[in-house]
Amino acid sequence: MTRNPIRKSFLARVLLGVLVVLVYAAPSSAIFGVRRRTAVVAASAGAASAHSEDAAAAQQSAAAQQSAAAQQQTAAAQSAAAAAQASAAAAQAAAQTSAAPAQKTPQQKLAELESLYKQGLISESDYNAAKAKILAQLTQ
Repeated sequence: MTRNPIRKSFLARVLLGVLVVLVYAAPSSAIFGVRRRTAVVAASAGAASAHSEDAAAAQQSAAAQQSAAAQQQTAAAQSAAAAAQASAAAAQAAAQTSAAPAQKTPQQKLAELESLYKQGLISESDYNAAKAKILAQLTQ
């Protein structure tokens, strides 16, 4: 029996999809595992009602497991929120530094203007006008 190549690629995609789901679903399956263990403990506690102390201990253990899982989820959510807040603060700081460039001194402005003139990027009249403007700002 020869298999159709299309069927092979379909099976390969299905297997790859199942593998991806298993990899990314590990945290949720762990939570379901806690619930299943809790249900098993509760069922065994109901069957052994003669041992009420054991049942109470099992329920306390299950409750402790659930509260520990809830605390872990809360801690993970808090750390994710803190990381997002820190990232936002860093992005805001970066935006502020790029939005407000440092003021150039008149000497720097004149040197830059002279460099533009020597490279031939601005005309002599533009150079003289800009130079006069910078010098006028110095006297103010």
